[in-house]
This record gives sequence, C-alpha cells and structure tokens, in this order.
Amino acid sequence: MADNNIFRLENVKVWFPVQEGFFKKTVGHVKAVDDVTINVKRNETLGIVGESGCGKTTLGKAMMLLEKITGGHVYYNDDGTERDITTFNKDEVFQFRKKVQMIFQDPYSAMNPMKKIYTEMEEPLIIHGYKDRAEREAIMEEALKLVNIPVDYLFKYPHEFSGGQRQRVCIARAMEINPKVLVCDEAVSALDVSIQAQVLNLMKDIQKEKDLTYVFIAHDLSVVQYMSDRILVMYLGKAVEMADSKELYDNTLHPYTVSLLSAIPVPVIDREKNRIILKGDVPSPINKPSGCPFHKRCDKCMKICEEVEPELKDVDGKGHFVACHLYD
Repeated sequence: MADNNIFRLENVKVWFPVQEGFFKKTVGHVKAVDDVTINVKRNETLGIVGESGCGKTTLGKAMMLLEKITGGHVYYNDDGTERDITTFNKDEVFQFRKKVQMIFQDPYSAMNPMKKIYTEMEEPLIIHGYKDRAEREAIMEEALKLVNIPVDYLFKYPHEFSGGQRQRVCIARAMEINPKVLVCDEAVSALDVSIQAQVLNLMKDIQKEKDLTYVFIAHDLSVVQYMSDRILVMYLGKAVEMADSKELYDNTLHPYTVSLLSAIPVPVIDREKNRIILKGDVPSPINKPSGCPFHKRCDKCMKICEEVEPELKDVDGKGHFVACHLYD
C-alpha cells in the first residue's frame, strides 16, 4: 500500500559528467545510479548490497538530496501525503533534513578532531533552532544515554574514543533531532567484529524504541541478513533483485545474487561450499554494455540478454522482484 511507504523512488538517475579539455566539454557520464524504482516501507530496514561501485551509497545520498538527481522522482511520505523532494526549495529541504539523517561510513572522519564531542553534538541543535542552552544539553545527554555513552564523555575529544564508541557518538548525533529515517552507509564496516555486534544490536533496540526506518547500506551480506527486513541487490547502478530477507536467501533468483551469496564464509571447516567465481571485470559505468548489464559475466547468458535490458518484475506476485530474462 502506498500509505505504508515512507520513500518511493521512481526511475531515479544520478549521472556524473565526464569532462575533458580546457573548456571542460562533457564527453560522457558516469551512470552511478541508472533508472532505479523501489520503495521503502515505514518502520522497516531495507538493506542495500552490491559490489563496490554498484551505486548503493550514491542511491542513499540521493534519498537525502546530498547528491543531485539527474532524472526521476523521490517521493517522501511523512504525514500521509507523498511529496517529491526533488522539487523542494531551500526551506523545505531544511525541514526535510530534520526527518532524514545519515550515519556515515567512517566514524574517524565524521567528527572534527579539533573539537570536543560537546561542540560536535551541539552544532546541529543550534542549526535547527534550539536556542536554549539547557535544553540543548538535556537533548545531548539523552542521546548519549540512548547509545550507552557516559554523559561526562561530552567533554572529551574524538581521539579519546574507541572505534565503536565513535560510531555510537555518530548515531547519537544523528538521533538528536528525532528523525524518522536513518540512512546508514556502511555504519559498521570500519569496526571489529565484536564491536559490530554491539552496534548492530544497539541500532535494533533504538529502531524499536523510536519507530525508525533504516536504509542499511553494506557489503557484508551476513550483517545485511541480520539487520534487514527486505534486501535490494544492485549491480552497475541497476536494481537487479529485491525481496524479503528470508525469501532472498532461501530462494535466490538472479545469477549475480547467487554469486554474491556464495561468497559468504561458512563457519564449518569440513563443509564444502560451491563458491561461484565471476568471470571478467565489472564493466565501466561510463560505457555500459547493451542489454543486461550483467550478461558479460553471467554463465546463463542468452542471446536476448545481450540485446534487451530486463525490467525489474514481481515474479511470484508476493514481492520478489528480479530483473532477469530467465524469469520472463
């Protein structure tokens, strides 16, 4: 149902111009996100996975208007009315920022090493109109308690924190102004495995407590499976498969998704695993191949795959979408 969608992306494109010469003439485009149509349901976690360079981070930034959208529409539904955020003026974008926040990949570069945590967390509150200092301090303290960081840590510098603590501070900072959506870009990839588990469990608890929606971008398929209700698989800027987490892992359809899942390590030493090694390299996002973008690396390639680009279709009528001619 449309009312259950907090985000709806329709034919979204994010292309970056390739310029050459003294006059910076545009000679092509890097098609980072190329005609993606998906939805994000309210209070769910949508995982986005794919190889490096597939466009998953760019897609997340496009949902926040941190990247300029070349084509298509991004609809946001906060109060029962869908609004196209690509048409927002400066004031509307400012209000939108209160509702959608982002946790960036690197907790080490997400904070200014020259400023104390107090200043880092106070700044967004000042920007968003919290004029009373006592009120700001109360909000900061509540946010730190939410992520299990002692209040007196406000007066420390970022270098005095461990990696897990820094990431929790970043989560606290994003939560200060009570957003409805968190876009998590590789939020735990820079952390040790033991710290990852702590942060992931913390994020799940916060989601239940605050009724949040997560867009969880990652390359670790085990982490995505643990966190996500639904999963979107991207390849070369395209959405190639999307389904409920259990359905995707139990009934994988797209050959690219099959190869991705085969790369998940098996914790049993004497168990053999059919590891699929893809042939060739990922094509250039500037000069994409005709037809299916995956056909040059696919062992099930047919003639039609080389000529006609498949559409993302619901193949079972239950929300399992796949873009592959094998299921036409």
